[in-house]
Amino acid sequence: MVISKVRRGLGMKSRADEKRAKAHPALETIKARIAERLVAAGLSGREASVRAKLGLTYANDILSGRSLNPTRETLAKLGTVLDTDADYFFGTQASPRNLPPSNPLPMRESAAPEAPSPAGTIPLFQIGLTDPDGFFPLRPDRRTAWTSSVTSSRDAYAITVPDDCMAPRYRIGEVVLVSPSKPVVHGGFALVRQTDDRVAIRQIVTIATDKITVRCLNGEADIDIPRSQVKALERIIGSCEF
Repeated sequence: MVISKVRRGLGMKSRADEKRAKAHPALETIKARIAERLVAAGLSGREASVRAKLGLTYANDILSGRSLNPTRETLAKLGTVLDTDADYFFGTQASPRNLPPSNPLPMRESAAPEAPSPAGTIPLFQIGLTDPDGFFPLRPDRRTAWTSSVTSSRDAYAITVPDDCMAPRYRIGEVVLVSPSKPVVHGGFALVRQTDDRVAIRQIVTIATDKITVRCLNGEADIDIPRSQVKALERIIGSCEF
């Protein structure tokens, strides 16, 4: 009986030794770098595994030691979610991404001089999907010239916001840009000009034949202004800070 227990113990030990022998030689590096990239991406092992379509526990199995010999193919899939090349997991690459030499340099370091934008335009960066952490690069190849509605509207003007009744949309001290020639839409924001030429910044709720209903954003009830008292609705097309 004692001999039997000893044999079983030796058998279990040999299986454990055999399992360890099958472990990938870079397993500890793989585990450390998966953990590092999960933190950088702000993801749990489960979330990253599901997004990579590797099941529920792929990353956690490696981290816990249940999976000892991950393949390059599966690590590459995990890397697409963690913005990491497979070689980085294996320890044969110094940085998570091995960018090609032709990768565009940061905008201010670009060797090629940028053509000046036409007068009245500003640079517009068209952003696609963000990185997993919510940040995104301002890539030169996504840059176009954008003509602001402020510069294209000859009758546009600006006024300072006098109070916080339209907060958080517009706060006291900010500047709103007004274009009298642009049509006002339901739910939009406008400068309401009364017949006595006094004005107020309001959200337009409804425009009826007999009245215009406006709203403040500070919780006050909607207000009906007789149409006969409204001289004009001038659309707010933007806002900014000094």
